[in-house]
Amino acid sequence: MKINNKAGRFILVINQRKLGVILSYISMFLHIIIGFAYVPILLSYLDKSQYGLYQLMGSVIAYMSVMDFGLSGTITRYYSRYLALGDKKNQANILALSALIYGSITILILIAGVIVYFNLDSIFSKSLTVDELFKARQIFIIMLFNVAITIPSHIFTAVINANERFIFIRLLSIIQTLLQPFVVIAIMLYKADVLGLVLVQTFFNLITIILKIYYSFNKLKIKIRLYFWDRPLLMEMLGFSFFIFLNMIVDQIYWKTDQVILGIISGTSAVALYSFAAQLDSYYTNFSSIINDVFLPRIYAITAKTEDMSEINNIFNKVGRIKFFIMSLILTGFILYGKDFIGFWAGEDFKPAYYMALIVMIPLLIPLIQNTGIIILQAKNKHDFRAKVYVFIAILKIIISIPLAKFYGGIGCAIATAFSLIVGNVVIINIYYHKEIEINIIRFAKEILSMTLPVLIALTIGAMGNYYIETASILSLGLKIITYTFVFVILMWFMGLNDYEKGLFRGFLMKLKKR
Repeated sequence: MKINNKAGRFILVINQRKLGVILSYISMFLHIIIGFAYVPILLSYLDKSQYGLYQLMGSVIAYMSVMDFGLSGTITRYYSRYLALGDKKNQANILALSALIYGSITILILIAGVIVYFNLDSIFSKSLTVDELFKARQIFIIMLFNVAITIPSHIFTAVINANERFIFIRLLSIIQTLLQPFVVIAIMLYKADVLGLVLVQTFFNLITIILKIYYSFNKLKIKIRLYFWDRPLLMEMLGFSFFIFLNMIVDQIYWKTDQVILGIISGTSAVALYSFAAQLDSYYTNFSSIINDVFLPRIYAITAKTEDMSEINNIFNKVGRIKFFIMSLILTGFILYGKDFIGFWAGEDFKPAYYMALIVMIPLLIPLIQNTGIIILQAKNKHDFRAKVYVFIAILKIIISIPLAKFYGGIGCAIATAFSLIVGNVVIINIYYHKEIEINIIRFAKEILSMTLPVLIALTIGAMGNYYIETASILSLGLKIITYTFVFVILMWFMGLNDYEKGLFRGFLMKLKKR
């Protein structure tokens, strides 16, 4: 009977994982698709000032959200250990310890939030109007409440993940992704105000948290009880979460600080444009992540099992070439049609965001096609160097952003971001890859350069098409994009792809035909 129970649990876990992965991809694609449909509708109700104010306060409050300290993943790791051992006492104890830590963090967040709240006027008085400052305080206090309830709820998210109940988590995410935009639009129809947006987000977040708590106590039968003060375990958990926390801090500094700088110097309109550009860059990055996830299991398995750098270099080059094919298509497509696309999608007022997004996208291409290197670093336990590099470039970016923002606004911030990307993610990291990890970067560069000629030819043809054929409507833009994609793929097929890559695409097409 015990064997049957174990077998049943094993099958359940496997099914949870498989369906969880499928639902993850569905959630990711839905987020992108709905985002593309939702953003222009939202911008049609909110003026640039309100949208900029929303993004500005979101950037400020995001600094407090990183006070999670990366503990969610840490709790999952240690709770899973006791779950596997069937140790109920230590399961309850580690959750109690986590609850005490999160309780302390929440108090600190509220104290920090109150201090910031009473200093919003002095921070943004030179760039925001009296009405904007009044609205900013309202938005901030709601967002602060949102963070204060979210941080402690990470305990339950960690428990659900540790029990590998991925279907529940992913379905919650999908339902929220689908429902929230419709509720926001309904509120906007009644009264177009940024407060409605923030309140709806808080409402959905609260409902999600309640459902996680209910599921944890009633379905997973968890207990939270402090049996003893386990100081060694506590110190071990904090040590493990340090680099996660460091990455969170750096990520926050790198991608959100510009909005705050612009908010202080230039005002909400500048924040709105830059935030919109950053969102486009985020879509670009997310698409790369989807591609990376497809190859990740195989890459990690090989790099973890072998020290043979010739095999690892082959994988690095293979994945890099495939990613270059896809990401260069997106990048060149955006170069040619991005400005018109933004005009049709978000309105003429947001067209200047095109240049800000493009300045960052171009240097971002290199680290995106080299993401395999991150997995190799993790497998070799050398990812701490990358964390240190990111700390350096985050500080470098802030130093450069402030003076450039004063003179050039959002463009200046984009230049600072691009420059720090080149210094850290292109120069320093590649030197480290080549000298310390023994990844043959010179060979990789040659592999990528061999694919650039068809890209340049396609770009030239597309530019000529833009010059002679006016983009008069969304339909003509769509036809241009489809035609360009066809030309790009054909040129790549005959001039850029090797036999291995052609075989992959033939196999993919065969699978589609069978379905």
